[in-house]
Amino acid sequence: MTLLLDRRFAALFWCQAFAAFNDNFLKTALAVLILYRAHGQSALVALAGAVFIVPFLLVSGIAGEMADRFDKAVLATRIKAVEIVAAGLAVVGFLTQSVPVLFVALLAFGVLAALFGPVKYGLLPDLLETARLPFANALVDFATFLAILLGTALGGLLGARDPLVLAVLVMGFSVLAFGAARLIPRPGAARPDLVLRGNPVAASRDLLRSLRQPARLWRAALVNTWFWFAGIVVLTLLPVMVKDVLHRGPNAVTLALTMFSLGVGVGSFGAARNMRGRISLATARSGTISLAFGAFLVAGIATPGHFGFVLTALFIIAAGGGQIAVPSFAAVQAWSDPGARARAVAGTNILSAAAMVGASLVLTVLLHVGVGVRPIFAGLGVIALVMVALLHR
Repeated sequence: MTLLLDRRFAALFWCQAFAAFNDNFLKTALAVLILYRAHGQSALVALAGAVFIVPFLLVSGIAGEMADRFDKAVLATRIKAVEIVAAGLAVVGFLTQSVPVLFVALLAFGVLAALFGPVKYGLLPDLLETARLPFANALVDFATFLAILLGTALGGLLGARDPLVLAVLVMGFSVLAFGAARLIPRPGAARPDLVLRGNPVAASRDLLRSLRQPARLWRAALVNTWFWFAGIVVLTLLPVMVKDVLHRGPNAVTLALTMFSLGVGVGSFGAARNMRGRISLATARSGTISLAFGAFLVAGIATPGHFGFVLTALFIIAAGGGQIAVPSFAAVQAWSDPGARARAVAGTNILSAAAMVGASLVLTVLLHVGVGVRPIFAGLGVIALVMVALLHR
């Protein structure tokens, strides 16, 4: 926790936390507005999630090039300055109760989040020693999930209420993120001679190609993608399971999300401690075993009378996820070339975004044709066992 007292890390930490809260607060408040104020279709809620994720597929390539070409701290400040403008658009949307304007604001936040991704994870190795990367990633991961929880909960609570409060919160947290970004130390540009390209498809293709060498970097990127794939599956199924299988209300969903966030935190800090400053994917194997156990546990016991046991299983799944996330993030940062580190992070983000979009589409089809939550969790457990075998190779 002493890292939070380190000015080099603390400014980036709070900038990321404020931004993650704002992203999820806006997305959830928009969903509630669609359902309860605008009397829209639930399909629009799913569209809101896609609008936020798709920019990670489209602009991550250019984002990685920009983060290597320019000083990452300066870039972070400029991105957060533009985010205030996007927040202004959200303010107009909330005050006028305009769903189209809020969708444009959400798209802008998604683009800015995609641009910020290579910056924040590329900055950590520039600001900290390699031995401190595991704990730094653990703190960032835990703060991110906690911010997602708080943003989602508060957005759901306030989404159908006073639009002025929504507008003030979105603008306020954007200003806080900008203020924190201004305090991030400037490490200088990693590749000031890098030529930027205007073709995002070509940039993304070349990033993925370069990510394959060295082999251990590609392996770390795939393990990180596995974390996000499993995470989106569980977080998508969680509210459906609580409502349709466990027959509980919205408060139970919040409690389950809280347990999940705490699990990620415990797993992340446990992984950082076990790594002892060494960069290795070993804890990702044990984390995947825990995830498989938790998934099979949910598949076997998810009934209305076993809510407490299901919460425990979700905690086990999340703790396993934390053990996967920390070593894979740290490995991508440490094993990539310093002059191409941001592009390695951006390539990893592309893989993760593709996995999340693919998982969301598959889940939509499975749930639509009537496949139950418990069999899907069992399927996740099987995939986790396959991943365990692959990680032992």
